This record gives sequence, structure tokens and C-alpha cells, in this order.
Amino acid sequence: MFRSTAMRLLKGSKWPKPLIPSDEALPIGCLVGEVTSDKMQKSVVVRVTRSRLITLYDVRQKYHRKYMAHDEQEVQNSFPFRDIHSSQVCKIGDTVRISPCRPLSKRKFYMVQKILKRAPVYSYNK
Repeated sequence: MFRSTAMRLLKGSKWPKPLIPSDEALPIGCLVGEVTSDKMQKSVVVRVTRSRLITLYDVRQKYHRKYMAHDEQEVQNSFPFRDIHSSQVCKIGDTVRISPCRPLSKRKFYMVQKILKRAPVYSYNK
């Protein structure tokens, strides 16, 4: 068993892959997560997965936190394959980057900055 994280990295253990490309650095305060709910008007719930190192046992522990984010309506025209009647750009399953902003409501102080990966769209018509 390795005593330090540096030794574990040298041995080539498997770490989870990042959700964003490695050449693109995240701006300060921005988070990357997956949209879990889009049932509100101009708001989405984003689930951010993070991990922390427990140094006593030298293991990584995953934890999740949900944030409400403001979904802009003006970007709708750039994605014509989505539902036209919906006022939201983000759908459930999309991977998005959210950035902090001033408080917009009691629980909403993030804004959807960029959609990194779209969820697959399935059609059930035969």
C-alpha cells in the first residue's frame, strides 16, 4: 500500500477522466456538472460531482452537490433540433459549465455559461 498520493500517481493508478478537455482551464469559480432537472422556467438544477482525498486512508471519496442555475433564453436559436416551444436551452443529461453571478433568487446564484456536451436525443416515432 502506498503512503503518499505522489507515489500512487507514479505507479499509474486509474483516476477518473475530467469532464472538460485538459487543454482548457476552468475559470475561477466555475463548476462542471450534469443537468438533472429542467422543469422550472429559465432555471435548471445541475449536479456537480467532486472528489476529495482522505489522507488518513489515502483514498478518494466522491461526493455530489446540486446547484440551481439560470438558463438563458436568447441562446435557443443556435440549437434548432431541440423542442421549439421550450424556452430553455439545457435539457436533462447535458453536461454544462456554470459560473457564479449575483444572487438571482433565494437559491439561485449561478448562470449556465456553456454547454459542453449534449445528451443524446431519442425519437420514439416508428
